[in-house]
Amino acid sequence: MVSVPTIRALSAADAPRLADLATAYRRAMGGPAEAMTPGQAAALIERALHAPDLLLLGADCGGALAGFALAFELPEIISGGRAGQIDDLFVMPEARGSGLARALIRQLTEIGTARGWTHLRWLVPQENATAIHLYRSIADPAPWDSFRIDLSRCADEGPSARNRRPAASVEKR
Repeated sequence: MVSVPTIRALSAADAPRLADLATAYRRAMGGPAEAMTPGQAAALIERALHAPDLLLLGADCGGALAGFALAFELPEIISGGRAGQIDDLFVMPEARGSGLARALIRQLTEIGTARGWTHLRWLVPQENATAIHLYRSIADPAPWDSFRIDLSRCADEGPSARNRRPAASVEKR
């Protein structure tokens, strides 16, 4: 029998499993090696339960939490409306191909439609061909590129060299 994914808001009882999922996600994305603690996961869940612009959904497969999506509702200046931004979406490797990522995105799309969002957008690492293949089957590629400044390095090294502009020089005659 094929298990049907269940998408739901997370509760405090999910904190230990969310901590495991977030730790696996951090490591898969090359993030910090330290594990997310259940206390940190509980704080995130609590925040999502009380912040209407923060959405934290879990994906159950076979009775176990196997994925999550963290999204935000944001002002969308161009349209004058609101949009959704998926910040993180992760499914455990053993649950991939089960429809969890698609179901998480579908649930966020339904929430966004009910809230009047103009669109739902997200970023994906360029080397993640499997995810890109899925996303192209359910969404159109966005017409923009993504950029970032690593602020943790700026704190250690001061302003990054890319942000430093030579001072304008005035030639005296």
